[in-house]
Amino acid sequence: MKNALLILILSNITMGCVTMQQPLPGSLWGDWAFIQTGTIINGSKQKLYDYRNECDRNSDQLRFSSDSKVSLRWYDEHCAIQEYLIGRYYVEGSRLKVNLAKSSPYQDSPFPPITEYRIIQITPTTLTLEEIPDEYKRQKYHGKPSGSELTVFIFSRVE
Repeated sequence: MKNALLILILSNITMGCVTMQQPLPGSLWGDWAFIQTGTIINGSKQKLYDYRNECDRNSDQLRFSSDSKVSLRWYDEHCAIQEYLIGRYYVEGSRLKVNLAKSSPYQDSPFPPITEYRIIQITPTTLTLEEIPDEYKRQKYHGKPSGSELTVFIFSRVE
């Protein structure tokens, strides 16, 4: 009886310390609200800023679906919802790669046309992505070379 009780107590303690998480890409599935964005300069110096939603009642979000689609939902200053398909995603190791959809106009969205990210952190509640730059697209989108400055996005899972 004592051994059974001891095993039960140890298993509860052990299970409390283990974070249960699906393997990638399954752990990405769902809605993720923008929390912070910013840059990492020269690989170490972070400049992060709270993400500013145009609508104070709703947060801008990315949605990763189980059929490998990633879409963006954001709200304008009148809290009208805007949504479009960014493209299809897949995961290789700790890299998130996006094949951008051909029909979405990037100038109308707050999310840049980056096609590869490093997954810095993924937990049941937090996702942190760091861009892996494609210099040609970044120069065209931002109008200048990026140098050693990388864009970072921090998200919180939406329940």
